[in-house]
Amino acid sequence: MGASTGMPLAADMAEFRAPFERAGFDIDSVFYYGESVLLPSYRGRGIGKAFMQARERHAGERGFSTVAFCAVERPDDHPLKPEGYVPLHGFWRSRGYERHPALATTFHWKDIGEPEETDKPMVFWLKSLG
Repeated sequence: MGASTGMPLAADMAEFRAPFERAGFDIDSVFYYGESVLLPSYRGRGIGKAFMQARERHAGERGFSTVAFCAVERPDDHPLKPEGYVPLHGFWRSRGYERHPALATTFHWKDIGEPEETDKPMVFWLKSLG
């Protein structure tokens, strides 16, 4: 029904650590959520909320004081935007996460229809567990 990855930010790739290091964060205190997916047929049932709570509990039990993830920043008219797409910003805010535009990075991958990998802008969202 869903899956997630996560790891200490200090163990992640330089592209993800660098914005925090430049901003003076103690990266050893940050747990980074990687991919997160929940199949559409399971959305709207409270599973996403429980999913976020379980990840926060996992990070907190391991001594992390901050949890973070980054989301790709795409324009509203992006050609690959699915029909009926609703951004998750409201959900994330309702769970206590705050968007931090100063904590930005790029990561590259090959989108559908692209001949090669291109850089995608990413912005971090954070929540304090303390």
